[in-house]
Amino acid sequence: MKHILKRGLLLLAFIIGLAFNLAAQSTQMTIHFNDGSERSYYMSENDRVYFEDNETLVVELAIYGKDVRSDRFNLADIRKITCQETVDTNENLLPDLSIFPNPVHDALMLPNLKGTMQAQLYTLDGKLIKSFEITEGQIVDISDLPIGMYLLNVDSKTLKLMKL
Repeated sequence: MKHILKRGLLLLAFIIGLAFNLAAQSTQMTIHFNDGSERSYYMSENDRVYFEDNETLVVELAIYGKDVRSDRFNLADIRKITCQETVDTNENLLPDLSIFPNPVHDALMLPNLKGTMQAQLYTLDGKLIKSFEITEGQIVDISDLPIGMYLLNVDSKTLKLMKL
């Protein structure tokens, strides 16, 4: 009975979170686990979240519109699920924040950044790679990352970058 109640509450929280973010280009869903860890997903209209049984939450991500990646989580391990609106990741030319150079080889900077802000670098499937503080004029070393696409979140703005 406890698992059924928890399942219902998680589903209700997720639906309410999505309802508040319907106008967003995409929604960042974060699953907070009992051990203090988190897993974030950037959800789009082709992605799905559902319960496979009374004990499993399934997150399905449509990759490039055709391939589907599924992650499964035991409900007993989940503390809460949060949802928040994200900026359209195709808007790298935001007048107040941009990445230079993009594509990038080893290092990048945010030429329009003012002051000091928190930044998070994610893979496209929402896995947090690193969280760091960035200041005006600072160069960020990403030479240790494999070639690919990444999402950089700074000051609640999400920018797409390509690592070559």
